[in-house]
Amino acid sequence: MSITQLVQEIDAGEIVLPAIQRDFVWGEDQIETLLDSLLRGYPIGIALLWETYEPIQVRRFSKDYRTDIIHKFSDNPKGRRVRMVLDGQQRLNSLYVALKGTYDGKTLFFDVLSGRHSEDYSEQKFRFKFATDSEIKAINLQAVEAPDRANAYWLSLGSLTSVSPIEMARTRADIVSKMQLGQDDQFRLEANLLGAQHALTTNAELLKMQVIDANLPTDSSARKTAFDILEIFVRINRQGVPLKRSDLIVSMLRLYWPQASDLLPAFIAELNSSSNLNFDNDFVIRCMFAVSGLGTRLDFELLRNKKNIEKLKGTYEGCFDAIRSTRDFIKNDCKIDNTRLLGGISTLVPFVFYMYHSPNKSLPLRAKTDATRAIFLFGFSKLFSQHIESRTAAYIRDIFDERTIAAAGKFPINETIQHVAWKTNFVASDRSLFNNNHELALALVQNLPGGPVAYVGNLPEVDHIFPKSTLHERGFDWQKINDLANFWILPRGINRNKTNSAPKEYLKDVDDSLLADALIDRDLLTFGKFDRFLKVRSARIVEMLQARTKLTAKLFEALELEDVYEGDGD
Repeated sequence: MSITQLVQEIDAGEIVLPAIQRDFVWGEDQIETLLDSLLRGYPIGIALLWETYEPIQVRRFSKDYRTDIIHKFSDNPKGRRVRMVLDGQQRLNSLYVALKGTYDGKTLFFDVLSGRHSEDYSEQKFRFKFATDSEIKAINLQAVEAPDRANAYWLSLGSLTSVSPIEMARTRADIVSKMQLGQDDQFRLEANLLGAQHALTTNAELLKMQVIDANLPTDSSARKTAFDILEIFVRINRQGVPLKRSDLIVSMLRLYWPQASDLLPAFIAELNSSSNLNFDNDFVIRCMFAVSGLGTRLDFELLRNKKNIEKLKGTYEGCFDAIRSTRDFIKNDCKIDNTRLLGGISTLVPFVFYMYHSPNKSLPLRAKTDATRAIFLFGFSKLFSQHIESRTAAYIRDIFDERTIAAAGKFPINETIQHVAWKTNFVASDRSLFNNNHELALALVQNLPGGPVAYVGNLPEVDHIFPKSTLHERGFDWQKINDLANFWILPRGINRNKTNSAPKEYLKDVDDSLLADALIDRDLLTFGKFDRFLKVRSARIVEMLQARTKLTAKLFEALELEDVYEGDGD
């Protein structure tokens, strides 16, 4: 089967995607490289399909792909033959977009004058570009007006697969005339036009198809079941570069629980539409596992037991509400809108568990202060930034009592502090703790929640106040150079223009009140006073953060936490 025949069957809905398939994830560069391989005559592998008449969930390929697309699934009508792609989706969808569709509103164009010989075979030989019609029209017009300097002319790749011989001859003659091509360029143009047509419309050797159950009678007992196909899909994806475990879990859920196909992406889109916390499948499924009593490890094997699927189905609505409540708590009470500040989104998993078991799936007022303390303690200690699965599970198991939570009891902050000390050796709300997460400390000091910015020049960047290279040249050790007190957050545009200027110089036009808000004393911004600057600002930062996070020194002192460190015996 040729590439164009394959694309036509995709366009007609004869080749579709099962619900178990993940989304299309290839970018423009990968698609362009795939087409370069085809025009070089390189094989691009084998696609594995399943021919079936089963009434299971399917979706069409993305013709006009957009990065924010949410797919819709439908049941395959009983008795209709379809072929479902089990392996090769990224390549097939790339070809479909390239020849029939668009990528974020842009069409794929082919430089019909490319293909010059290069000694470096790893370089792309044939040039492709995603662009709008108006952009290409302007580029080609510029080439025609200066043909002596131009070395490219662009045509829509899809148009070359359906053009007649006479139209192809006219196109070739038109380009030769407009571009005043010499003989070598004319030969290359001819070779490219014919080569593209051959690779895409007549060469059936570049992409092979293997179809499971091809041409078997409809009622043949030899036909594979949907569960056979899921097992094939899982085994294929365990061999090469595997899908994330959450992708495989979503695939299993879709088979047993078809509504999950729409529920999960719609819920994640809802969460991310009003926050910058970047919720994803991993997080949502981990939370669903946790509240269902399945632990926090994304263990695909658990879903081979249908009873566990039923547990997830029975708890998902409450879990979704608990996640919504946790998002509101982080944004509104903690004033944080970026989970990177907290050491990663896994830091929120215990709070979802707590909200799920709380009355009305929300944080009781009497628990709010201590829960706020806990979220900042987790963020600064980065407890859940590593050993995610074992540590979240251990914390939930060892610290939370579901009956106490359900009775609207207080959040177990003392036990939490002891647990963190046990795992991380942070036993006080001091400089050592706050220095462990510069981004969070500075975001709180400068009142920057980590939300989205519209202009790239305003992207926040953490950088030294006193330039590190100059400090190093002056003999200061790296511990002082990289002390929390020598950092602050600046917009990218300002930060990258300050080079290695002395702080007294590049901060001379900054309003005193802005410096005061960042706990910076202008009188100490000379290299001779650097040690004094660190001491003064460090003390101010610790004092402010203790007040902002409510992690007071007395809270830790009362627990007598010395010598409790266990380390990573998770």
